[in-house]
Amino acid sequence: MAKQKRAKLDKNGLTTLGIDKLIEILVEEAGANKALKARLQTALAGESSPEEMARLIDKRLDLQEQAKTRISSARAKDLAVEFSGLVRNIFSELGSVDGAAAGERILRFLSLRFRISARLVNDSARLWKVFDDAEGNAVQLIHGLTAEQQAELVPSIEKLRRRDRYGEHTGFHRQLAKGLATSAADVWKATLSEVVAKEPAKLGALDILQLIALNTDDVDGYLALEQTKAENRRDTLVVARMLHQAGRHAEALEWIRIRPPQMRLLMVQGIVANVGPEYEARERRLLEADILESLKRRSDAQEVRWKEFAETFDPEVLKLYLSKLDDFAEFEELDKALAVVTSGDDIYSALEFLVSWPRLDLAADLVLRHAARWDGRHDDVLAPAAEALSDHNPLASTLLYRELVTYILKRGLGDAYDDGASHLIQLARIAPQLPQDLSIKSHGAFLEELRRIHVRKYEFWKLVPPFLA
Repeated sequence: MAKQKRAKLDKNGLTTLGIDKLIEILVEEAGANKALKARLQTALAGESSPEEMARLIDKRLDLQEQAKTRISSARAKDLAVEFSGLVRNIFSELGSVDGAAAGERILRFLSLRFRISARLVNDSARLWKVFDDAEGNAVQLIHGLTAEQQAELVPSIEKLRRRDRYGEHTGFHRQLAKGLATSAADVWKATLSEVVAKEPAKLGALDILQLIALNTDDVDGYLALEQTKAENRRDTLVVARMLHQAGRHAEALEWIRIRPPQMRLLMVQGIVANVGPEYEARERRLLEADILESLKRRSDAQEVRWKEFAETFDPEVLKLYLSKLDDFAEFEELDKALAVVTSGDDIYSALEFLVSWPRLDLAADLVLRHAARWDGRHDDVLAPAAEALSDHNPLASTLLYRELVTYILKRGLGDAYDDGASHLIQLARIAPQLPQDLSIKSHGAFLEELRRIHVRKYEFWKLVPPFLA
């Protein structure tokens, strides 16, 4: 019997229904689906003219701008669906025939966020996702417009920015500023310059002006704006990096050596945050070294790199330091670095470095020399080290695995029971490789002691294979 062919819900499948059947279905569904009805009406208006399409979208935006009733949780869900359809109309329908008009409407839509927020009875993640997604698409739409069209949208962009009291659109404006054409950026820059003095305590106009300067390589413009900030608002790393890239190394060195205050208010991943003096300390030191190198002060640059490595045991910094040495000098300096690592008090950073470098012989020696000091709470260091040493030095690996298992059971860390069971399996695997003259308990004795002390940790023992339990 031949297999019956099923029609797929795609373009080819729907074509088989015929135009009359499709129209019947659409009309019926549009009666119960506001978003679909609005999209169909917009598409029909587009057959008349883009202006008519824009008029229908404006009408829906006007209604939302004028609405004052409270929005319940149920209504918020319905609005999310309606707004999602409205956004599709703006981008897909209007955007396909008049990008500038679509840009103006999507900015109007984004400004609804403030009004909607004030009317909500309860917060609505679904509703805010519509706005967040619209922001990302709006950036792409506006960046794709001509420079003249972008410039015409600047008043609407600036209106949205000024209403943003709580920084909800900060990321949007920063992304928008990065891709604007130079002439459009200049228009926005002129507008921002008029209001920046009125916003001394706000990461608003000043922040966008600096971002425009950064994107146009206007070092002096950026520097002038930075000098108007309060000390706890200055990002000396960014200034130093700009000056260094511009070849103004002496000025860059002055800025990178400015000691940051105890607390600063900086933009971190698009969010204004308080940071301490150690924020980006590594980046500051490495940039200082690069600046010194450009100033032909090679020994001073190497001194900065060495200091950074000696304090952090960062393998990437050591690689950079060694790469700048004269031929054959790296062997002596590497021995010096390994001596610093193995003799330091920070045994966890030392172990992490020795495993990643790798010098597993020195890592094993470190584990054995400090056998009584290891603490299972540092599982992010001990677990990788135990795995790396399992074949190279089973005794050192055993010490670390046992500490990890003991810590998990002693603390009753249910979320880590899976890891503990895995560690026990590894202990059983490497037990036959342990030396005969053990200075520690045998694997069997260790396991028996675990069972005796933690016999009531039923959930843990369920995870242990029968041949181990």
